[in-house]
Amino acid sequence: MANRFVGHIDSVEPVLAGWLVDRQHPNEPVRFTLAIDRTLRPRVIADRPRPDVAAAGFGGPDCGFAITLPAPLLDGGIHDIEFFAEDGQRLILAGLQSPLVLGPLSARLVPITGDDLTPVSELLRQTHIESGVAPDAITERYAANWIANFVGGAGGLLIGARTANHLAGYAALERARGADPVIGAVALSVLSQYRRKGLGEKLMRALMAGVRHGRQIDEVWLSVAPENLPALRLYEKLGFIYRTEAPSSLFVPATYLTMVWQPDRPAG
Repeated sequence: MANRFVGHIDSVEPVLAGWLVDRQHPNEPVRFTLAIDRTLRPRVIADRPRPDVAAAGFGGPDCGFAITLPAPLLDGGIHDIEFFAEDGQRLILAGLQSPLVLGPLSARLVPITGDDLTPVSELLRQTHIESGVAPDAITERYAANWIANFVGGAGGLLIGARTANHLAGYAALERARGADPVIGAVALSVLSQYRRKGLGEKLMRALMAGVRHGRQIDEVWLSVAPENLPALRLYEKLGFIYRTEAPSSLFVPATYLTMVWQPDRPAG
């Protein structure tokens, strides 16, 4: 049976927690094995109460699990996390993309400029891979045009999160041409291995502070997939509000929600 197992990771550290259901036997707890960096850990039983999962119709009420990760793993390094059923089948659980950073993450927020062509090219290649787009077209010329697209207009901003070796993500604001009031559109991306570390919020707050300081943008708009609940909660926390009518200069994919923030309103 395709997609026999279904589950979700709700938190990663210091406790790896979530739920897992065998669709062929939805009322029976699932036994599985956790592997970290290719090293097998003791078997786990997903038998903790999860009435919310049962209420959603995915399985019985006792399908949750919680695994305290060993402290040495929380070292700020990148680690692989995999799950395997008893028959050896690799399990894919939503909410987790591996490899990922475990433990403290040191990243500096810095303006991205035309001198950053190589790290920006590397970053864009990875974000394209994550979105399923072939990265072959990401050249330094492409990166130069991408940077200029954001910082070329008055009020545009481009901020990167730099780790020791490369860029882990960015927040960007593109000023719309000829719009009245003056509006800007947000783009935000953090590489999968660096998520759940608060980088997205730090980048957005830095971007919003830059908008306030520049005093050239009246409204900041963004669009987001309705199923992207972590992003929605973040934008709500920061003071963005939902709007059904988006400016004509803002491209909004079908089914996406639109939100707006005004610099003269306090952030969350």
